[in-house]
Amino acid sequence: MTDKKTYEHTFQMYQVKDGPKVMIESLNTLGQEGWVLATVMNIGTDRLIAFLVRDTTKESPNAKKADLDKTVALWSATGESDEE
Repeated sequence: MTDKKTYEHTFQMYQVKDGPKVMIESLNTLGQEGWVLATVMNIGTDRLIAFLVRDTTKESPNAKKADLDKTVALWSATGESDEE
């Protein structure tokens, strides 16, 4: 089975009067969460709308890794797998 690649989309609305600093800070924060700016459009003369996208690829289940993680958790001091 292969990984399933999907994308999540969202948008943010900004007031032009707030200046670029507000928009840049907001986009940088979203970028740290994995969002990427796709495009920006004018909405009238006083607003901007930014469309963002992020990859939400989901890994296919791996039975061998799941069994190994269970075994490691059983034999570790904390009951958790040390791998990450």
